Amino acid sequence: MFTETQVTENTRQALLNFWRDSIIKLCTPHSYLNFYTREQTVSIWWLHWLLDSITSEKTGKAWFGQQITEWLANLPGDRGNLGGEYGVLCLLTKDLSDILYQGKCPYPKFYEVVVAPSQQSTPDDTSRRKYLQEYAPLDLWERVMDYWRANLHNFVPKPEMSQNSDYSTNAAWMSALKELSPQSYQRLLSEWKVNHQRRRNLWKAMGSLGLM
Repeated sequence: MFTETQVTENTRQALLNFWRDSIIKLCTPHSYLNFYTREQTVSIWWLHWLLDSITSEKTGKAWFGQQITEWLANLPGDRGNLGGEYGVLCLLTKDLSDILYQGKCPYPKFYEVVVAPSQQSTPDDTSRRKYLQEYAPLDLWERVMDYWRANLHNFVPKPEMSQNSDYSTNAAWMSALKELSPQSYQRLLSEWKVNHQRRRNLWKAMGSLGLM
């Protein structure tokens, strides 16, 4: 660890900053926008706090827990306003799921469709999860999932935004919503039946996933 390296304070800090910035750059999720635009890049996110907790005597486990809990509590509840924080939230969700369930998330449709693990993997996954497991509050997984249960219906792609009458993505997200929050699914489904009753391909896609 850099804190044990016998160098001057300025050199130690420079090495520490370089290491920290390299790790964050490596792990920062890319943006995958199919239905939303104008996403702003997030400058400070939970990995910054985790690394600071690991390397600084002034912070630590309690400080990291406070930072990430406050961040979750203040996240916007829709994809458009979430911006670049969407990617780091999905990464956090994936890491916590993999820590707790070793790749066997209890919400498999949600995991595959929303978290999209193939888009979140980075070369530093193992060490990042190791430290996250050590420093995360015990209830962090439940807090993250409470956010998704309360807000996932706002993230489901709108049928009117689909192109070429292809609604397979809309149906997949509805499947994830039904799995995670059945009541929210029923409310949104009722709205769609009124507002999109003439979109035959939408209902065909929904029917193919057993969502009627």
